[in-house]
Amino acid sequence: MRLFGGVFMGIIFLTVGIILLLNSIFNFNINIFKLTIGILIVLFGVFILFNGFSFQDSRNIVFREGVIKVSEVQDEYNIVFASGIVDLSKVKIENEVKKIEVNTIFAEGKVILNPDVPTLIKASSAFGELELPDRSSVIFSSQNYRIGDISTNQGYLEIKASAVFGKLKLITTN
Repeated sequence: MRLFGGVFMGIIFLTVGIILLLNSIFNFNINIFKLTIGILIVLFGVFILFNGFSFQDSRNIVFREGVIKVSEVQDEYNIVFASGIVDLSKVKIENEVKKIEVNTIFAEGKVILNPDVPTLIKASSAFGELELPDRSSVIFSSQNYRIGDISTNQGYLEIKASAVFGKLKLITTN
């Protein structure tokens, strides 16, 4: 899906840029502003076509497909205009509460959880869908979901998951 999305957006920007350039050139009324905008749009289209706009690090996936394998918990993970997986199945909890925020914005994401780690999921969705491990969905609302026994004197994983104009699916490994 990423290939077609990048090619499609690149072709759109190239076409719009070329049309602006041709209109500026053939009307003989050369407006520097139009010419500059046209050139910028063409260059942006070429940039997108050759995948120069994607980004991934240990916490973010932007404009690409990717996997983030988490061993050491960080506070926030984001999937933006992308398709990605955040693998939390190897996270160890040692008598402390570890808080994580996972966001999908105009994206599709999966979060892989270990069923043996007590987890509290605070799910919220705005113009998107968030699917919980029991396959129930959160759409235009908020919901809490628990995996295992959660107590204040025992460590657990607390995940604030949100989907904005996208889909986030939380699954457990078997």
